[in-house]
Amino acid sequence: MKFEEKLKDLKSADKIAQIDILKQGKVIQTIKNQQDSTGSLTVFANLVDFDNGNIGKSLSNQGLEYFCEHVEDAKSNPGKHPSIDTLLQIKDEEYVKAVVHYKVPENLVSRVEKFTELKKSGRLMDEKKAALETFNEVMDLLETGVLRTAQIVNGSWDANHWVKNGIMLGFPLGQITVYSGSNDICFTDKETFPVRKLTGKEGFRVVPPAAGLRRGAFAGAGCVFMPPAYANVGAHVGAGTMVENLAGSCCQIGRDSHISAGAIIGGVLDPIEATPVILGDNVLMGEGSGVTQGARLGDLVTLAPGVHISKATPILDPLNNVAYTSEGTVELITHSLTDTIKTYSTGRVIIPKDSSYGPEVPSGALVIPSMSLSSGGTFKLTPMIAKYISSTSQRAYALEEALRG
Repeated sequence: MKFEEKLKDLKSADKIAQIDILKQGKVIQTIKNQQDSTGSLTVFANLVDFDNGNIGKSLSNQGLEYFCEHVEDAKSNPGKHPSIDTLLQIKDEEYVKAVVHYKVPENLVSRVEKFTELKKSGRLMDEKKAALETFNEVMDLLETGVLRTAQIVNGSWDANHWVKNGIMLGFPLGQITVYSGSNDICFTDKETFPVRKLTGKEGFRVVPPAAGLRRGAFAGAGCVFMPPAYANVGAHVGAGTMVENLAGSCCQIGRDSHISAGAIIGGVLDPIEATPVILGDNVLMGEGSGVTQGARLGDLVTLAPGVHISKATPILDPLNNVAYTSEGTVELITHSLTDTIKTYSTGRVIIPKDSSYGPEVPSGALVIPSMSLSSGGTFKLTPMIAKYISSTSQRAYALEEALRG
């Protein structure tokens, strides 16, 4: 089959503006929706099913099959087909991340900004009908994954201020209403933020009797929400992820992750500029663990049961003699209490970062409970990285080994 024929079998990518290809957090290629690259855009969009996702060896091989006759030409002429070169360079246990940017509907940003100013001046109700239409358009696009409350831009996560402003319009525009259920069970909320309506064709499961998604939350194909799972407004849950508890407002959860029973992912709507909690692909949060206050977990991170990470939490990494904090990567100081017992404290900042959000846990880190020495000389519970893994197949044994040790 020829490439042009193969493209007819793939879903159209005409709603996508561009796809950025990242390797180790850096943009190595941008595929724009323009005449000379629509074929490549379509291939990469289909590989990640039109949402941010990692492309490893298996998907890269699939992509090479899509490119058909152009692959041999690319091998003979390096640089002639950049998208094929990217796939050819992916080795075993390596991957690149495709970041999908959709086209924003014409005038939507300016309309949100206009109504946000009216809200600030107390005149929003003067144009209630038009404001509601704009608000509902934002919410519909969030639910389809076209809009996100945060996105990777030039390799770094940024909050989409105008999208969050669009969500915030719903609070003054909606009145509190009573929602009735079976057996006279009812609850109250703003009429603009009901439980999300589902048709059964979305491709994910919401298991009764007490799981749900709020209006404006996105879930990818294959997701499962087990009671008492709840995805709040603006949350984006990647394909194949299981959620067994709270996914807070605006949080960004990657693909094929597992948020175990009792695990909590915090949320943030206000302040508008605050970036939410962000989880990569293939993340496992053990029972009773938590990630709040804008903390970030890289791909393949594992939190042992009970580990909680917030903005003020340092994550010890004795494997690399550093710790990860909201200020950035800092030096790790080792204290020998006995010949066999050690504890740790943190020192100066080595690699600074934006301190407006929480610490970032590197990809592959397996994090368990531990202790560190406070500035006052007392001990405090502090998460520690016990091991790094490179595939999900290593996770179960590595976690058991770390907790036993």
